[in-house]
Amino acid sequence: MSITGNNWRIFPRWMMEEHEIDIRFNALLSTGRAAEVTERVRREPATMQVLLALLGDERTALSVRIGIGVVMEDLAGSDLLQQQVEMLGKLSQHKDHRVRADACHYLGMTHNARALPFLQSALQDPAAEVREVAEEALGIAQG
Repeated sequence: MSITGNNWRIFPRWMMEEHEIDIRFNALLSTGRAAEVTERVRREPATMQVLLALLGDERTALSVRIGIGVVMEDLAGSDLLQQQVEMLGKLSQHKDHRVRADACHYLGMTHNARALPFLQSALQDPAAEVREVAEEALGIAQG
């Protein structure tokens, strides 16, 4: 389906807004402005889903991934991050080992016992990087 002429009107408004947020977060994170993303996510918690979608997209640029890490560190232990345990748990089973490793790292940052089963499962991951990150994250989540 193309978005030409008046066809754009058939897209729900939330889809357009989500796409705009995705573009904005990409631009901010890739230019070292993660603090602005953190502020937006704290102000509008629903935008956390856009951030997690970027995390789960293996095409996301390294500079954006680094920015996501900064945002997650800012949110470490917060209720907002703890509410993402299930989604991060799903991402810890992603097909791309980099996404799995990042998800495990952020699961540890939740400081939530609900993250433990995902991290324990990741100890059996075929990728050594994921296993190492999961082991470290278990120590953080439990401590």
